[in-house]
Amino acid sequence: MDLTDIDAWDADSLADLAGGLEGMLVAHRVRDLQHRLAALRVAARDDELQVRADGEVRAAVAVADGHPLQRQISELSAQVSELIAEAVLVGAEFDHARASVTAPVSADFRDNVTRVNKDWRNLCADGQAEIVKNAPELIANLDGIPAAVRDVANRARIDTERRRLQDDSIRIQQELQREFFGGRLSNTGAGLWYAQRKLEDLDALEELLREDADFMLVMMDMRSGERGFAAVAVGDPGTADHLSVTVPGLNTNVKDSMRGMALEARRLRDEAGRQLHTAGRGHEKVCTIAWIGYDAPQMTGPGKFDVGRASLDVSRGTKARIAADALSSFFHGLRASSVKDNPHFTALGHSYGSLATSLALQRNGYVGVADVVFYGSPGVRAREESQLEVAVGHVYVMKAEGDAIAGFGRFGGDPSDWSFQCLSTRSGYSPDGIYRERAFGHAEYARTGDNGELRMTGYNLAVVIAGLPERAVLA
Repeated sequence: MDLTDIDAWDADSLADLAGGLEGMLVAHRVRDLQHRLAALRVAARDDELQVRADGEVRAAVAVADGHPLQRQISELSAQVSELIAEAVLVGAEFDHARASVTAPVSADFRDNVTRVNKDWRNLCADGQAEIVKNAPELIANLDGIPAAVRDVANRARIDTERRRLQDDSIRIQQELQREFFGGRLSNTGAGLWYAQRKLEDLDALEELLREDADFMLVMMDMRSGERGFAAVAVGDPGTADHLSVTVPGLNTNVKDSMRGMALEARRLRDEAGRQLHTAGRGHEKVCTIAWIGYDAPQMTGPGKFDVGRASLDVSRGTKARIAADALSSFFHGLRASSVKDNPHFTALGHSYGSLATSLALQRNGYVGVADVVFYGSPGVRAREESQLEVAVGHVYVMKAEGDAIAGFGRFGGDPSDWSFQCLSTRSGYSPDGIYRERAFGHAEYARTGDNGELRMTGYNLAVVIAGLPERAVLA
């Protein structure tokens, strides 16, 4: 083997899911070798040395014995020889991994996440540890990887992502200084605004994770969208008997909304656990997840017309359709990586997030959701449970008094007008004898009342999450 063999390796051919996790790991090793080789060549060039294809390091002109360059030549030669020896081993892995690429990535998310999970379980412990330690970006947001592993990988990426965004901010600022009128006639300034918001997202996530050991960062993506994406679980999704995923709507973003959503998720988890305990099923575990995995419509932004843009986004389903694919894959990944045979899944869609949730349940195969609750919904593009692949009587709707968004009906009509079960949003006593305050307006559904207890709406969410819908209070 010589250095031209290393140059010829195409790591990208192994980077997609069809190559499996083995291919992804080998691709990472190949890129690492290529980057190290490039650095050695630069170091040689700086000293007017040449690294030949066979690994020999030479000076451009004859160098007398004892010349300082002799030591540099010796050191570089040793490093190149070590790299070639390592490349021989990686080359064998590369050929094996490339041979395993037998099919394109499936269009069905179930196939993809099942394969990812199988590949992960088939990796030896050392191979898993190597990915988490040296290439966490490969698996941090890969559906099918166990949530506990994704949490470790995502936490490890926070500082790296922060440095990248800081570098981006400096580069964009330099571009603005070079542009006429300071970038006011271009979109460069918008790029800086979004990079700064993502830095704030990272700070908010880091602060949130310090608050509670039960919080798990099961998704963190600061590259795909205009704003940052993240999902925080309360408890371990991989070992839970009951899981819920909450999808929010207008004006939700990681910096301003994730902490509130995570705290609401914790209250719902605690209440669901309490209800299971009173039902004699206290051994069953509950995990609730706050999911901001798409660019929800925003009223604020770097431009003068962001309010108008948000209104247009809310009136259309484009962002919800984009969210639906990501959410569908996320559900499939949770099921594939669960250690439970048949965990109970609940999908919770609030506001515009109810549209995204309804679309996710209608594409890319059955995701295994048993119960669905839409609340504060402007429409869900479905009129029957069968359209959502959920059993009759297991789709619920809540529409609070004073909620101007609920009942808007922009996307297929008001869901409370269809055959779905309508749950109470009024004040009163729940079956466990606790007084629950009403929910009013668009934002109070999962919040506590002045008495410190979940409102009637939050109670209803909790019993559905717990798989105890018979305890729900109907409208």
